[in-house]
Amino acid sequence: MKQLSVRPFLRLLLLMGFAVQSLSRSIAQEVWSLARCIRHAQEANWTVRQAQTNARVALLSERQAKANRLPAVNLVSNLGEQFGRTIDPATNQFVTSGITFNSMSLSAALPLFTGGQVHQGIRQAHWNALAAQSDAEQTANTLALQVVQAYLGVLLAEEQREIARRRVEQARLQQETTLKLVEAGSSPVADRFNAQAQVAREEQLLVQAQNSVDLALLTLKQLLQLEPDYELRLERPRIDMPTEPNPENLSLSSVYALAQQTQPSVRAAHFRLKSAESGVAVARAAYYPTISLFASLNTNYSSQFRDFSNPRIVGTELSPPVTVRINEVDVSIQQYLSVLEFPRLSYFEQIERNFGQGFGVQISVPIYQNGRTRLSVERAKLAVVNAQLQENQARQQLKSDIQTAIANARAARLQLEATQKTYEATQAAFTNTERRYQLGAANLLELTTARNNRDNAENDLIIARYDYLFRLKIVDFYLGKEIQF
Repeated sequence: MKQLSVRPFLRLLLLMGFAVQSLSRSIAQEVWSLARCIRHAQEANWTVRQAQTNARVALLSERQAKANRLPAVNLVSNLGEQFGRTIDPATNQFVTSGITFNSMSLSAALPLFTGGQVHQGIRQAHWNALAAQSDAEQTANTLALQVVQAYLGVLLAEEQREIARRRVEQARLQQETTLKLVEAGSSPVADRFNAQAQVAREEQLLVQAQNSVDLALLTLKQLLQLEPDYELRLERPRIDMPTEPNPENLSLSSVYALAQQTQPSVRAAHFRLKSAESGVAVARAAYYPTISLFASLNTNYSSQFRDFSNPRIVGTELSPPVTVRINEVDVSIQQYLSVLEFPRLSYFEQIERNFGQGFGVQISVPIYQNGRTRLSVERAKLAVVNAQLQENQARQQLKSDIQTAIANARAARLQLEATQKTYEATQAAFTNTERRYQLGAANLLELTTARNNRDNAENDLIIARYDYLFRLKIVDFYLGKEIQF
């Protein structure tokens, strides 16, 4: 018998292992864009999902309010056993024997006039549904701004880490150059230790930059509802400093006018005011009478029910003697009487015979309600006042937020321009000091100080760029623009 070789199987296993590793690497190296981060956060965040659930509940309440226009139909069936002295539900007579009974009724009621309570209730439920939907949009928008800030924070931290890595390389190259100069006798021995200290400092700053990246990623993962050990890689789009909108050309009135139409928080406050106004009409409807149309079908069954219209003679019996006086003589008289039996009706015969119908119009006129209606109207009016105050507060808060956003954007623009000038000046100073150091006209301390000044200015410039970009995105948010790079 020919022995099978295990090499093909080993090759197959190796290929499968490579395929699994390639697949896992492709999944791990999946890049997340800003749009995907915002979409994923809005789908996974519990607060947003809860707000969306509240919006769906409000829509169900609106459907329920509309359903109040339809008739209410109820079917009631009672089946049981009675003992002792009770009333037969079919004959309404007292009986002492046990009976089995069954009654059924079908009733329907249709409101014809409710004083506007149903109509105004539908309007109020509609406004509440719109307010809940606006709340859900506001929650999602707020989360989107937080994701944008965290996303930019990660990009900023990664850029600072890259700069720190380049500084470590430059410091190490500078250390090698310094060692050569010290060995050649062109620089003092102390420069060797200064170069080593500079390398250690830059390596420390690199570690701090890496920690900042990890913390920024953790913040973003928390917003995305991802596990801390998830390997998250972000897309690094080309970020150019936008020229529009120019914060200096923005006016509070124009941005505020657009924001009132686009911001869900203002719409939600307005819808709640409309709901409170409808609530006053709902409360006043209790002053008016209600008119409804009703109809009913009913029947019953009893195990003791007899058919008294169709008796059967089952025999005769002699009646008890009766004494009468005839011609001054007492005479005892008896007669033969027929013994009758009343048959029991079957279940379906009783159901058919006892079938009854009815319909009519019901009018309910409120006369005195212990002041409940008047107090309900007063509470509804106070709810309108409270809703007006909340709407004014929402509009005022929006105006304050827009004013702050414009002021922050203008300040960030000025800060960016100032840091740009500072960086250019420190870069020129560093270039000059580096040339002097190569010529022996400057020592290592002067070169290190110039480099540190240049590096600090570069770090400030990066921070200013990202801060200005984020401030512009906030302004775009109030202008109703989509948040993207």
